[in-house]
Amino acid sequence: MVVMLKGKGNEDLDIESLEIDEIENALENISSKVYIKESECLNVILVELGTDSMEVAKKLRESPTKIISMVVPINNVVKTNIESILSKVKELSVERINKDETFFVRCVVMNENTLTSCDIENAVIVELNKIELEYNEESPQWNIYIEIIGKNTGISVLKSSDFTEDINNNLLCK
Repeated sequence: MVVMLKGKGNEDLDIESLEIDEIENALENISSKVYIKESECLNVILVELGTDSMEVAKKLRESPTKIISMVVPINNVVKTNIESILSKVKELSVERINKDETFFVRCVVMNENTLTSCDIENAVIVELNKIELEYNEESPQWNIYIEIIGKNTGISVLKSSDFTEDINNNLLCK
């Protein structure tokens, strides 16, 4: 799971450890193991789970933390290269999305990379159109989230009904 924190970038280790403590407190009643890790990007924390990331994302959104701006449950992690990303997105989409349902793609590149979000989004749309899935920007039934964080990329294929986005395009669990 990817947890994005509010702020411009905290380089102060004391502040960062307080943020991690706040996330740990919000997740203290989770029944499985939770590993909270810093990422290569400022204000981005990675949470490895031994349980359903949707359940944990909802718990984080409901907690009284003041530092979380967005929580993205991750279905799978692949190495950051276009072939791996497209292959995993296609695999997850075939498993979850029916032929009569629509999808939207959003990619976030969190650090310098040769891949751009626009290139990846367009490649995913082309790839999924080949298997007769329909892109719909206005009211999709499914959202495909691609989070590029350095050498690893998190991929999620989530029902639109499980999430909303606020005015700043921050993902919020319902």
